Amino acid sequence: MPAVMTPFPPLPAPQQAPQFAPLSASMPSMPLREEDRLAALQRYELLDTPEEPAFDQITRLAAKLLNVPIALISLVDRDRQWFKSRVGLPARETPREQSFCAHALQSESLLVIGDARQDHRFAANPLVTGDPHIRFYAGAPLRTADGLTLGTICVIDDQPRPALSPEEEETLRDLSAMVMAHIEARRAVGYLHPVTSLSNRFRLLADIDALLAASAGEDRTRLTLVVIDTAASQQYAELTRVLGQVSADAFEVDCARRIAACLPDRTRLYHLSPARFACILIDRHEDELTATLDRIGDAIRSPFHYQGVPIAVSTGIGFVHHPDRPGGSVELLRAAASAAHQSLETQKPWCAYDEEQDRASHRAFLLLRNLTEAIGGSQAEATGTATGRGGQLHIAYQPKIDLRTDTCMGAEALLRWTHPELGPISPAEFVPLAERTALVRPLTEWVIGAVLVQIARWRRRGIALPVSINISMLDLGANDFADRVAAMLDRHGVQADWIDFEVTESALMTDRAVVDRQLDQLRRLGIEVEIDDFGTGQSALSYLKDIPATAVKIDQRFIRSIATERSDQIMVRSTIELAHDLGYRVVAEGVETVEAYEWLRLHSCDLGQGYLFSRPLAPAAFEDWLAAGAFRPATAVAV
Repeated sequence: MPAVMTPFPPLPAPQQAPQFAPLSASMPSMPLREEDRLAALQRYELLDTPEEPAFDQITRLAAKLLNVPIALISLVDRDRQWFKSRVGLPARETPREQSFCAHALQSESLLVIGDARQDHRFAANPLVTGDPHIRFYAGAPLRTADGLTLGTICVIDDQPRPALSPEEEETLRDLSAMVMAHIEARRAVGYLHPVTSLSNRFRLLADIDALLAASAGEDRTRLTLVVIDTAASQQYAELTRVLGQVSADAFEVDCARRIAACLPDRTRLYHLSPARFACILIDRHEDELTATLDRIGDAIRSPFHYQGVPIAVSTGIGFVHHPDRPGGSVELLRAAASAAHQSLETQKPWCAYDEEQDRASHRAFLLLRNLTEAIGGSQAEATGTATGRGGQLHIAYQPKIDLRTDTCMGAEALLRWTHPELGPISPAEFVPLAERTALVRPLTEWVIGAVLVQIARWRRRGIALPVSINISMLDLGANDFADRVAAMLDRHGVQADWIDFEVTESALMTDRAVVDRQLDQLRRLGIEVEIDDFGTGQSALSYLKDIPATAVKIDQRFIRSIATERSDQIMVRSTIELAHDLGYRVVAEGVETVEAYEWLRLHSCDLGQGYLFSRPLAPAAFEDWLAAGAFRPATAVAV
């Protein structure tokens, strides 16, 4: 049965107690509020965390002020005492039944043992009879504001000592207060997620850096950082919008519970951001790691239930190994998050960090950043204020040929980007990147502006050809797009019927109400609309019926083999006939052979575009092409 979301309890402490030989010494009594105390200890998220300089400074100070070889900040767990900080003692933890500090949990003040060999409670304790041969002990409880004792700060000597002086007692109490103040501050200054009370991203980064520092130079230590995205960002936003923030919080709480149940004992779970979690695994074999990732994936992919509604989400799990991938905490988190994103995109159960994939993502980010500069530089050059990196963007024009008369009837404006270091960047690479960001608006405006400037220049020279401009789905999704186009036409002195817009089917699959409204406004301005890449979308026939377009452009994948592929011939012939019956012109793009040209002419396709006629040309070259007679079928050769 799927889990039902309920408030998230503290993460459970390990249940399997280690086995040790019984002692003849008396056992420490159990505090009255032991379960509350253990729950508080879990909430503070101190156990099994890396060393932290602030705590280490206090223990060093304790050893120095009280002149002892050993000083500890000890946290008493269910079956052990674990040292958050230690000076002079190699062990990281000892059994609780051997713990001096466990006796101090119920002490109202300090617990001082002058000579453990003379105290019946400790005389047979292995820590007294063996290393570190404790003789003297003094511990001050670490007590929360509601009276729950987490452990102690204690000092230890292997020689018996008299009772502490009043000044030394005061010093130990002050050190205890300092430790608790830091514990509370550590929790209060942003180390816990407010919804699940798990450690957050800042704690994760600090813990990774501490682990890396502690293992510096130790080749045997292998750290694996795992990032778990329990929902794509849009899914989480939709969950919040439809069911409310309370349901989204309950979803995250249930995610945390499910993931925590899949982790190895004493593995900390971190809550990084909405629907994103992480954990650190140390020295795990690949088969053990794989089993853990599979358990997490199975747990998260099982539908969640909220008020009887099953909720299914996408899940991405990614991981990165250190030292296989060098770098600090920020770089490791970025790499693991990149792997989780790859898992989401490819719908794989989990993905290891892939350096090649990461390079592609890094290139995409750099291109976006450089594209911002390119747009600004090109705009500055157009206005005469360029300062150095202008001119990267330019427009090439590819002719459109009337297949009945072989005359040029217009051109398509194609955006080109020449990067100063990387050279030409394909629009198939950078335009989709821009469409994912706010860059699409300034990029489209630059293209339209540049084309309008060229059209006005050509009209003054007597070249009266309409030019097609590609626009994005995000352009049509903006309520003011048509108004901005109208303003640009006025500014450049260009008539609306001198341009038309090519719109992909995917653009029309967004918010139909907004898209239709913008298309209607463009048509009222006098701008014709073509459906680009026709035949590649999901609802081609409905678009032919519903949208105010005047032409359809058959995608080049159906044209390249049109002379030999019967299936392509059937699809293209049917499209031409249907479009003509509905009153649309038909444009075939990707015409590269004489055979394709002849087939399209025979089947009454209206316009053609492709390398057979001309490659995309710079404005001056386009003018030369026209002056040379444009397309001459008698001299055409296959490309």
